[in-house]
Amino acid sequence: MERITIQLDMPTRIEPIGNYVIRRPGIPKWWDPVARPHVAVIMRDPINGGDIKYFLSKCGEKDSKGRTALDVADIDSLPKGTLLEVKYSAIKANLYKMEMVGAVPCWRWINRIQGLQSFESESLDWNYRVDSSLEQNGYALA
Repeated sequence: MERITIQLDMPTRIEPIGNYVIRRPGIPKWWDPVARPHVAVIMRDPINGGDIKYFLSKCGEKDSKGRTALDVADIDSLPKGTLLEVKYSAIKANLYKMEMVGAVPCWRWINRIQGLQSFESESLDWNYRVDSSLEQNGYALA
């Protein structure tokens, strides 16, 4: 008789890796008027303490298939410590921080947002965290 073991305590989703550095984050290539992807630098407003977002992406030219490219500025020339928001859709975005590994600019994954927070898709609240374990790293914008 053959015995089969079933594991019942499997997590429902893949657990996040909370501390890793990548050479370059995944950047959306195409503009979508529904998803409204973008790449932006986030800075603290010294006057009111809020966040200021500077967009590094814009709609580009249409290709032969009718797709509109998302033109993104060179993110490798940004200074060390820069916070980069990469928004893929109304419900998915990642936050990265620029670090130098030797002489190579790399990006540390800080946080992500999954799920609709509000109907105002341009204002992502990075203080709302999917992965609360990242709060101990001190990367919260608050």
